[in-house]
Amino acid sequence: MNSSEQSLTRSYSQEDVQQILNIALAQHPSADTELSYAQLLEIADELRIAPGTLKLAETTWLTQQGDSAKLQKFDAYRRSKFQDKFGKYAITNTCFVALNFLTGFGIPWSLYVLIFWGMGVGLDAWKLFYQRQGEAYDRAFQNWQRKQKIQKSITGLIDKLV
Repeated sequence: MNSSEQSLTRSYSQEDVQQILNIALAQHPSADTELSYAQLLEIADELRIAPGTLKLAETTWLTQQGDSAKLQKFDAYRRSKFQDKFGKYAITNTCFVALNFLTGFGIPWSLYVLIFWGMGVGLDAWKLFYQRQGEAYDRAFQNWQRKQKIQKSITGLIDKLV
């Protein structure tokens, strides 16, 4: 069996085919150009993928892209909220420690504020940097989405009234 016959008898899993095609598309000389919908249909036809299946896959992909963009906005919102909280924590506690130092009282009362408030800020940091999936993350995301929808509808109502 020569090499050309051997290459024709090989078989690949669907995952392997996807990875091979991704690499081939990335290395293609015109990889920086976009493919048209007609070209996508042609590729699907060559792979014997029904147009309805392709349309469903495209719809699923568009939904995933939208969800991904929403998650990125949510993560940016969480980062900005944490930065605000941390900024307030740092400024306020710097003032408290300085005040405590300047008054010269024997008991460092400002350290209690620093520690207890710091635990809350630390918990927020943990949620931001390490809790990126799970039930609590999903619940926070849903609450954020709900607030965004309410805010959008209120803004739309005000625009109509004005």
